[in-house]
Amino acid sequence: MKRHLICAIATLFVAACTQDSITEVSNHTANVEHIYATFAEDTRVELNSNKQTVWSEGDMIVRFANNVHDVWVFDGRTGDRSGSFSAYGSFSSYLNFDFGGKYYALYSYDNYEGVAYFNTGEPALFHTVKATQSYKPNSYDPTSNIMLGESSNGTNFTFRNLMGYLRLSLTGEKAVKQITLTGNNDEILNGRRYVKYDNMEQTAWYDNTSTTTTLDCGEDGVQLTDRPTEFYFTLAPTLFSKGISVEVHFTDGTTYPISTSKQINITRNTIQPMATVNVGGEIDWQMIILKHYGTIAYAPYLLGGSTLSGYIDWGDGNTSDINIYSSYKYGDNAAQHDIVVKTINATCVYLESCEGISEIDLTNF
Repeated sequence: MKRHLICAIATLFVAACTQDSITEVSNHTANVEHIYATFAEDTRVELNSNKQTVWSEGDMIVRFANNVHDVWVFDGRTGDRSGSFSAYGSFSSYLNFDFGGKYYALYSYDNYEGVAYFNTGEPALFHTVKATQSYKPNSYDPTSNIMLGESSNGTNFTFRNLMGYLRLSLTGEKAVKQITLTGNNDEILNGRRYVKYDNMEQTAWYDNTSTTTTLDCGEDGVQLTDRPTEFYFTLAPTLFSKGISVEVHFTDGTTYPISTSKQINITRNTIQPMATVNVGGEIDWQMIILKHYGTIAYAPYLLGGSTLSGYIDWGDGNTSDINIYSSYKYGDNAAQHDIVVKTINATCVYLESCEGISEIDLTNF
């Protein structure tokens, strides 16, 4: 499906950007079919289950250098840890700034605002930090993450994060619709900001700023259980000198406040974890108990729509999320295990195999 691209700004504050629109791939990119991107060793764009860096399908980056200003789209699939980008389009006018003979790129295109001279007379990269981010299970919103890539030849880029991350862990029985975050000293959390393309530690806010960031969890929300659910905020490096205040908004219209006066320092490329908070209530679990003999068990598959959640206690001290594993191999030598499936909002259960199962208890399902 063809994307329609427009430059985020046509005029800018100090010195105006030179670009004003996107055109089809132009002659100056015709001799380059692909560019390649990797991450600095500790850089993340989106997290997989092992907390490793991965790209997302359709990721777009903006490349810029002396007389080069174009857009590239990722060729691979979500979950790939490296790959190539294909030329997608170019801005109708090129940049005439002096980039010192190097090439730079910004991930993602959605956050790109332009390149302009800051008041020091030096070129700076302008980008947007979003006020509303989208929940992504076990990761942060990839479209809210911002990275800067550098290359000496324009075809092989190494990317590093501009952002840091705050991770909340919640337990409870309700479904979270959204979470708002505010610094207790009214720290700026989003808006337009600039960064020196050749020194990402030199950054500053410019305009359209606000002091609250919202994590949107969708209409159905994210169902909490007695196992911690992680919620990530992507933030510009910020020192919360007087701590933070968080409001958890549930789908039933109620709100749960969380606040701390402890100083919190969000640094670039670092996940800052917070202690798990129970936001109240007893959970009315649906339960399935399977008595199993043998070394390999097959996990039940549950149906129940978008709010389905829960986990499996295998009886050997290990647990896993529901509908993750089709089979499980025990790590101990016990002859018999009681498998306990605890779930919410399940409407149907399937067993792929009854091998080794001597008893099925659906009394509380």
